[in-house]
Amino acid sequence: MANTTYTLDVVTPERVMLSDQVISTVAPGSEGVLEVLAEHAPLMTELVAGEVRVTLADGRTTSHIVVSGGFMEVSMTRTTILADSAERVDEIDVTRAEEDLAAARRLLAEAEQGSPEALRAQQAETYAEAKLRVGRDGR
Repeated sequence: MANTTYTLDVVTPERVMLSDQVISTVAPGSEGVLEVLAEHAPLMTELVAGEVRVTLADGRTTSHIVVSGGFMEVSMTRTTILADSAERVDEIDVTRAEEDLAAARRLLAEAEQGSPEALRAQQAETYAEAKLRVGRDGR
């Protein structure tokens, strides 16, 4: 019988956000949303800003996590998410996320299209939008 769970680690430079046995992980990969199940083929992908949804081994879904970007490495028995920054739904300050979104949009409007500043502003905008979406849903 195939193994139905694997170890998931979600790590930021500041802390280990999650280290547990899980059934599935859904993450925002650079090529689209990606679901990982036990014994998934090995891969490495860049993550974009968005929501990571995790189903723990007991079948309940964890608090959703919003990542600003990073990388995800998958092996048959372990998945590791190295996020630039991340927040669980219960940590999201919606007012602050609204302020961050407004600031990112101002910077994006002022930046030269295609410049490094425009890219950083776009990433900040996407991260703030994801925090707002998840924070308002209160998942």
